[in-house]
Order: sequence, then C-alpha cells, then structure tokens
Amino acid sequence: MPFLGTYYVACVCRPAFLEIDLLNGAVLCIRSWAARVRPDLMPDDITQKSGNWKNLAFICLSQCGVNFSFNFMFAFLPFYLSKISTYSNQTTLLWTGAILGSTSMCIAFSGPLWGSLTHRVRPKFLFVAGMVAHTVTFVAMGFTTSLPVFLFLRILQGTLGGTSTIGLIMISARQTNNSSRDMGIFQSSVTLGQLLGPFVGTLAVTSLGYRGAFLAAAGVLFTMSLLAHTYVIDISSLPEPKQGKQRRALSRPILVTWLLCLAAQIQLMFLPSILPDVFRGLRLDQSSAIHWAGMLITLYTITSMAGTYVWCSLGKRIGIMRLIGFLLIGGIVLQVALLLPREIIGFSVIRMAQTFLIAAVIPLSLSLFSAKARGFTIGFLYSSRFVGNAIGPMMATSVLAFSNTPVLYFSIAGLSLAALIVFRLTPIGEGSHGKSTAEV
Repeated sequence: MPFLGTYYVACVCRPAFLEIDLLNGAVLCIRSWAARVRPDLMPDDITQKSGNWKNLAFICLSQCGVNFSFNFMFAFLPFYLSKISTYSNQTTLLWTGAILGSTSMCIAFSGPLWGSLTHRVRPKFLFVAGMVAHTVTFVAMGFTTSLPVFLFLRILQGTLGGTSTIGLIMISARQTNNSSRDMGIFQSSVTLGQLLGPFVGTLAVTSLGYRGAFLAAAGVLFTMSLLAHTYVIDISSLPEPKQGKQRRALSRPILVTWLLCLAAQIQLMFLPSILPDVFRGLRLDQSSAIHWAGMLITLYTITSMAGTYVWCSLGKRIGIMRLIGFLLIGGIVLQVALLLPREIIGFSVIRMAQTFLIAAVIPLSLSLFSAKARGFTIGFLYSSRFVGNAIGPMMATSVLAFSNTPVLYFSIAGLSLAALIVFRLTPIGEGSHGKSTAEV
C-alpha cells in the first residue's frame, strides 16, 4: 500500500518542509485506492460516508452514556432510599416502589411528546438539552435526603426521558444505505449501557459513597452532552405529519397480547426494588448485598439477552404460539422456585434461568402481528415494556409491604398464568412463517 510508506516517512523522518506535501500525498493515495476498490465512491461520497459513521458513533455513544447512568444507580438505589428514609420499613417499601417505577411510567407518556417536538425544534438541541437536564437531576439526587423530593426528581427524569426517541429520529433522518444496521447499532449501544451500569454503579458506591456515585453518573452524562454538542450533526426540524383520518381501533387479540407482554415484563423488572429485603433473607450483610446487587442484575441481563437471541431464532422452527406458552410456563415455575434457595448462588442461578426464558416473550409476541400491523399497533404493544417497568417495582414493594415474599412470588406467577390462559383462549392465529393472521 503506497500510502503506508508515505505515512512511515512522514512520521519517522519528519522533515519539516515535506510534512504538508506528504500528508496531501497520503490523502491522494487513500482516495485513489478507494476509487480502485469502490469506483462508485467519489471523494465527496467518501467524506459523506465518513461523516455518517462519525455521526452514528457519537449518537450511539451518547445514548449508551445515558442508559449507563440511569442503570448505574438502579442496583444501589433501593439501599440508598432505605438508608435516608425516616419512615417505617413498610412505608419505605411503598416509597421505593413509587420512586423506581415513576420514571418508566412518565417515559411511556413523554416519549411520544418528545418525538412530536422534533417538528418544531431542532432534534440535536433537544438531544443535548435532555442530557444536560438529566445531569442536573443526578446532581440534585446526590444531595437529597427526602423521599418526596427524590420522587419529584425521578418524575422529572421520566418527563425529560425522551433522548432515546430523539436519537432514533436523528439516525433515521440521516438516510443511509443500511438503516436497519444503524438501528441495530443504536439498540446495541443502549443494551451495552444497561449491561455495564449496575455493576459499575455498585463498585462506585463502595469506593466513592452514595453521593460520589450520583456525581460520577452526572459527570458521565455531562461528558456525553459535550460530545453530542460537538460532534453530532445537526438536522432541521422535521416536517409536520399529515393528519390521518382513519380510526385507530384496538382489537381483542391486541389487548390480550399487550396484557401478556405486561406480565412478562413484570417478571423481568420486579426484583431490583426489593433486593435489600431478599438479600436479608439470604443472610447477606450490607456491603456484600450492594456488591451482589450489581453482579446479579448484570448476570441476568446477559442471560435475558442470550435468551432473546436463542428463542427468537427458533420461533419459526418450533411455532411462535407454542414457544410463547413454553417460555411463560417455564418463567412461572422458576418464579415460584425463587422461594427455594437459602444462599445467593442458588438464587442467582434460578433468576438467570428465569430471565433466559421470559425475556423472549415480548419480541415473539410482537412478531405475531408483524404481517399486517400498523405502526400504531406495534407502538401500543411495545408500550407494555414501559408500563411493566413501572408496575413491576410498585407491585413488588406494595405486596411486600403488607405481606411477605411467598405471597409476592405467587402473585406474580398467578398474574402471568392468568394472562397466558386468556392469551391461549383468544383466537390470534399464526401463518406459515409464524406471523399473525388476526385483524389488526
């Protein structure tokens, strides 16, 4: 490669009077090589392609930082709320459920509103402003010792939680030859943040303390906002959408499937809010409990990702309706089996097996409607994830506040079983490719 030799001479010999000429020669060599390999790419196309990749990279990096920061505190937040609470254990549990669930509930409603704002305001401004606002709320949380104030801050975070929606809009607006690949990279960056956050967060608490951990998360968010402001390409406000005159109806199969997805998401999301109580039953001290909280959430996040890939790839071969029933029944059995272990290792293994099964239920359920579904239908079904993220912690802490762990586990299992029975009794149907033939 001629430009490698040029680069070597420029870097090793470094004659001052040749540096500019050699750099220009290297650029010309690179462009001539690219023209031979891809003659369809002109120099301007190469520059545009590089800019698209750079733009995608910094949007994804910023969103990874946002999800990292939010999940950074997810594992230790129940322990922190228990520490600063001046209420009884029962009342603290109720506050913990409300605080953990409020953000997801607000995101379910605010996400579409943030998306609609892109028709009036430049998306990049909203993207950066959202991250700056989250930075402020994280700093405030580090100095908050009042549970009502903490709830207000979490609601504020949910109201301002439309950055992922804005990121998707900016990626889709930059029309490239492989938009599905770009969306996949974006989703992978979100998952990476969710995966790394809990474990790193618990390490930060043990080394920096609770306040230091909140400030560290704020620092990550502020850094991401600076990178997005500097490197993300700005786009114009989106054109106003045409008003549709067609009535959006929700059929019984759609509502039943939404309920099934909700039950599955509750199984996935109920546990972190009650980990302090669960770990007390497993005889873990405070410092070990915080460490294990981050480790456990990270481990079962990995198994849920693996399960989603494995089971979704087997959907067409086994049959989607049959597979959904198998996975949900397995999740119900393992939900009750969480009562059996008396030590953390056994509990972790059962929880990882449960999430390996249950995480695929939602994408498999969505695929039932992929043949004829409108965007409204898929959006409605996907909203079950946000609602489940909110109801899971609220249900767990509310039941545990007035009862005990066995009642909670059987309640979640009963809800899932009822949703599965109604789902199987509802004629949804699936075609030869595992797709729904229902009217949507």
